[in-house]
Amino acid sequence: MTTTTGGTPSGGTTSRDKAARDKAARDTARHAGRHGTWEPRPAARWEDAFLSGNGRHGALVFGDPDDDRVIVNHHTLVRPNGGETARPPHLAAELASLQDRLLAGDLTAAEGFTDGRELQWVQPFHPAFQVRLRRADRNGERNGDRNRDGDRGGDRGEEGDGSGGWGWGGRGYRRSVDFTTGVVETECEDLRSRVFVSRADDVIVQCVSGHRLTLDIDLDHRLPGAPPALKIGYGAVLTPEGALLSLRARYPGGDRAYTGTTLVAVTGGHTTLTPPGMHVERARSVLLLTRVRRHTGELDAVAEGQALRALLADGSEPYARLLDRHVGLHRPAYERVSLELGGEGEESEGSFSDAGQNEGSRSEVSQNEGSFPRSGPRHQGAFPARAAENEGSFPHPAPQNEGSFRQPSSQNEGSFRNTPQNERSLPGSELIRRPHSPALLERLFAAGRYHLLSSSGLFPPRLVGLWTGDWNTAWAGAFTNDANLNLQTSSAAAAALPEVTEAHASLIHGQLDDWRDNARTIFGARGVVAPPHSDGESGLTYHFSREYPLHLWTAGADWLLKPLVDHDETRGERDPRTAAALAEVALFYEDFLTRVDADGNLVVVPSYSPENRPANASWGAINAAMDLSAARHALLTAAEYHADRPERADRWRALADRLPPHRVNADGALAEWAWPGLDDTYDHRHLSHLYGVWPLDEINPYDTPELATAAHRALELRGAENDSAHGHLHHALVAARLRDADRVAHALGQVLGGDFFHASLMSAHYPKRDVYNADAAHTLPAVLIEMLVQSTPDRLVLLPALPALCPAGRLRGVRTRFGAELDLTWSPQKATAVIRPTRTCRVELRTSSGAESLDLVAGEDHALLLEVW
Repeated sequence: MTTTTGGTPSGGTTSRDKAARDKAARDTARHAGRHGTWEPRPAARWEDAFLSGNGRHGALVFGDPDDDRVIVNHHTLVRPNGGETARPPHLAAELASLQDRLLAGDLTAAEGFTDGRELQWVQPFHPAFQVRLRRADRNGERNGDRNRDGDRGGDRGEEGDGSGGWGWGGRGYRRSVDFTTGVVETECEDLRSRVFVSRADDVIVQCVSGHRLTLDIDLDHRLPGAPPALKIGYGAVLTPEGALLSLRARYPGGDRAYTGTTLVAVTGGHTTLTPPGMHVERARSVLLLTRVRRHTGELDAVAEGQALRALLADGSEPYARLLDRHVGLHRPAYERVSLELGGEGEESEGSFSDAGQNEGSRSEVSQNEGSFPRSGPRHQGAFPARAAENEGSFPHPAPQNEGSFRQPSSQNEGSFRNTPQNERSLPGSELIRRPHSPALLERLFAAGRYHLLSSSGLFPPRLVGLWTGDWNTAWAGAFTNDANLNLQTSSAAAAALPEVTEAHASLIHGQLDDWRDNARTIFGARGVVAPPHSDGESGLTYHFSREYPLHLWTAGADWLLKPLVDHDETRGERDPRTAAALAEVALFYEDFLTRVDADGNLVVVPSYSPENRPANASWGAINAAMDLSAARHALLTAAEYHADRPERADRWRALADRLPPHRVNADGALAEWAWPGLDDTYDHRHLSHLYGVWPLDEINPYDTPELATAAHRALELRGAENDSAHGHLHHALVAARLRDADRVAHALGQVLGGDFFHASLMSAHYPKRDVYNADAAHTLPAVLIEMLVQSTPDRLVLLPALPALCPAGRLRGVRTRFGAELDLTWSPQKATAVIRPTRTCRVELRTSSGAESLDLVAGEDHALLLEVW
């Protein structure tokens, strides 16, 4: 029986209703497929747990409705290991002697430039504890007490029933994470759990609802690798809302500790204490608010509880209220940029029909080729099937795919097919098995931006982002400054995530005093020298050894400040903090660059190219290409920032002019060491010598074509060594700058096809999901942007390295370094770009057919139609 409203039975269906519902379902699936991920079973490994974070607190959510665990992380949690008191070596008095010996030809002299210490790691990052909710079954037995580990084969079940052999499918089970909100949700037939980490209130929020919930709740420090000598104290007290739980862990041998506090607000039912936890009987819902703090001495747990209770004081529906406050900060940041990939057939579903449209945008671009509103000329013929070798453009190294939009003839070529909606709707563990699917790249692009944003706040991302479930984090879960940190944050400016850049700046500016100590103690110089590794507490250089003489690395300050310079260029305003730091880098070079060669050029000695060595010498050498690029860039950039002090600016420019040029070796490759007689070692994961190509603009196909050719030869000769994810994607970033689409595609293929991604869509350092590490996850968005759009303060490059595996798509909302927002849509037939400048300027437009000037006026949209043949 049905009731009737408005002439249409509520149980009936009209064709219009069905069409509307079908469209809504398609839109929802498209949104969920690109802006979230899901799994049909709980996580069996912490690496597969879904992630939420606010740049301070992080949460790993397993999603088991019977034994749920949320592992709590915080950026400040590092374990004392001796690094907390370590200092840089006092070597300044020995520097002149070392320089003399190296210049005299002693190729192993730098091995003695040490105070004899053993390798000291920075303090390792670690998890805090897990919030555990165990549910009783109908017989009153706690499900969490059962040993089911033997039944759990991970998040990639092979049984093909959608449940991985667990039987979760019969309970309507699904766990998901919504990238637009940061909410991790678990649903089954009789329970719903939602977890997010609030940017507004800096608290982990979990809401569990269901029918007559019976739960045991506690805080459990017993995670893999937890030191047995940790001194643990628990607290549990009833409150009007329910209960307040606390856990204090004191590190062995000192007064440093951390304390976690969880306020549990229970709706309905009955609450009793079961120290160190609590028991909830027949509740309708449970709301948990969790914070953790690292401290010395004792922390006032009562005050922590009062602060959590204050979050409930504004009335009813606390979860919804807390979520609204958080989403108001998180969603606008996440939604600034998006990427869709697919073939021509997608347009009928609206995938690309709104090309050029943007929420709040000032113009539209019609699909009619002749109706593009524009403030400048209509550019035609900009993307031929082969890159033209005119006007100084860089000859493409792979003629069969030069700037091509062709659809590959075979999927065996690594091609991306059209993006069917059923692929976008796949769970992540299934989608990552399809390395040639554009839906995979879409989701990894979105997940990478989500995880990067979620791990950036107090600090930028660590090697593990903001998450670990194990105390034994590889490489201490540190900020590894000589490659990984900048790779992970490399999309921040273009992908419109100033939150990431500000976190990066926070790490730097909080450590400048330590950087000054490094310069003074090791080199006897004014100014600053950045450390190769940091735990977040210290910026001192003490992590080095014979094989890793990282204390010789002088390029680090320029390398780490480059993202801040990019950010300033993007927003059109110079941060005085960046200006001051650049001046200190220049001061260091004034004191350090005192030696000259036979031609009167300054010499960088000692010099280190992370983390490689010459084939015929030791690691500490002379004139590493990275050091030359960094010194030149730092001095010239400091001069630009301090143009109002001409006496300083002129002095720094003159110093930069005295640096030697790069060297091209006998193989026609840009040499990793410009000093004659130092031979290259090609098989290495790092690409430090190509710093001038990426992220700098020193070497490029347009202004320095000969050096670009040599750099490309160096890239061709570079091996992958140990298949590190960061090495593959660093390779891709350099290849994109050199317009080599095939190399970009190959590097992406190594990562996508190498089983680097967990079901959480967080990545691993090595193939086969070996060693949890955020490098691939966070760097991949930058690779996809660089192959589509590149910019400098006076140049725009469109589709410089489009692989054949991406024949069509749309990139929306990217920012340029000349102060514009850009939308780009492309297909095998045409491409359109809409530029929304915030400042008036003239830039050079580069496409595969050459260059022309583009005049942009602030506030006036500029639309381009780019056709191919």
